[in-house]
Amino acid sequence: MKNVVGIFTLVLLITLSGCSSLSTWVRSNLEGVPVWVYEPQISRNQSAFIGRGTAAGETRARVLAYESVLRQISEYIGRDVTGLHIAELSSRNAIDSYRLRVTQEFVKEDASGITVFFLAVADREVLETARTEAEVLLLERQRQMDRLMQEGAQAFRENRDTIAAEKYIQTALIAASLPVDRGERQYAEAVDRVRSILRQLTISIAQGDPSVPTTSVTVRRGPRSLSPRVEGAPVVAYSIARDALGRQYEDMQQFVTDGSGQILYTPSNPTIIGDGQLVFMIHLERALAPIAEIDPELHAELIDLIEAKQVVYPYRRISILQSRTLLVALSEYSLQGDLLTTSLAASGLASELAKDGIRMDLTRPSGIVDEDEDLIATLRQRYPEYPLVMYGNVGVSHHKNTERGAVVTVAGEAMLIDLTRQVVLGRTSTVQANAIGASLEEARGEAFTRFGAISASLLYRYLYR
Repeated sequence: MKNVVGIFTLVLLITLSGCSSLSTWVRSNLEGVPVWVYEPQISRNQSAFIGRGTAAGETRARVLAYESVLRQISEYIGRDVTGLHIAELSSRNAIDSYRLRVTQEFVKEDASGITVFFLAVADREVLETARTEAEVLLLERQRQMDRLMQEGAQAFRENRDTIAAEKYIQTALIAASLPVDRGERQYAEAVDRVRSILRQLTISIAQGDPSVPTTSVTVRRGPRSLSPRVEGAPVVAYSIARDALGRQYEDMQQFVTDGSGQILYTPSNPTIIGDGQLVFMIHLERALAPIAEIDPELHAELIDLIEAKQVVYPYRRISILQSRTLLVALSEYSLQGDLLTTSLAASGLASELAKDGIRMDLTRPSGIVDEDEDLIATLRQRYPEYPLVMYGNVGVSHHKNTERGAVVTVAGEAMLIDLTRQVVLGRTSTVQANAIGASLEEARGEAFTRFGAISASLLYRYLYR
């Protein structure tokens, strides 16, 4: 009887003194995992983190277990360090800056997949220092967000809505970099304010003069004519222009609204096409770009809000010719300096200008001196019915046969002359054009045609106000 009582007392004492260890031992045995998964044995100056990852394959499970460790460290410190240390931890099983080492690992396979467990032990004092630094950083970030929100509210009161939106965007970016429990509220509030601002913005266009084109653009907070006008709003104007080879491309011109919420648009690119449309829209793409990395759906939503505000201004430029005809007088010369009977350069030039409805007559002048005064006098005498003439000379400067075919280079200069006012409106300077063809004749013809196209793009600007 005494023995039974003694055994019972011993078991009771063990149970009372170590019930936690006993229950952990029972649990680990039932689940088939080591005891350290639930109760790691570490010293007072250490901190333990148990990483767990389950996946179909062991490689993926290990990555998830590493990320599990880093999430716990991030929560302990108060800032996300996963991206900062995942490479080091997964490659070395250690993080030197925390004096952390993976001291144990266990792999378990069952019906749910493969589960990897890690026991990572770090220096507690180092972690506490990092935690303090994170708290200081968090307080600084909080002050930054508070300041930006105040600046945004002030800008909004001063009718600088897009500047306010940029301040709130900056706030959202800072909040997104903080742990969820620290930055979630500020992020949601800042994003809501950005949405609200963008939804209210409107753009309107005055009638202007579509023959130049020129117009005034107004940005308001709201659709009504009495809605507050927005100062400092970035506006971009898109138009279609032509490059030196006559190819069309989209050109962009940027503005900022003045104190009355307006911009005055006049084209800065003289090569915009003669008949087309201008597209005006709020330009916040640069400010919104960082959001695409943290929330692509939100970024797309905000871009859609901005694009929905765009307005279109049709125009049709009127050239200084009005309804009159332009004379194109280009002479072509061989490598030996002989005047050719072809008009390929003039045809290439005319083909480009015809895209804008300019009427032209072509001729091959000869025996005309190159000095400006004598040239203008001779052209006026010879072609009195034409107000403007595009005059020039171009000749072959180099040719040779290669394995790829015949190569020809031509060089020359063209100018636009106002015969009525007796002035040169513009010059191309020396223009070179190269071409390759099956024969020298074919390459020469293509080079002359390219010279004409390039000259047209360079002189085109002088045909408009």
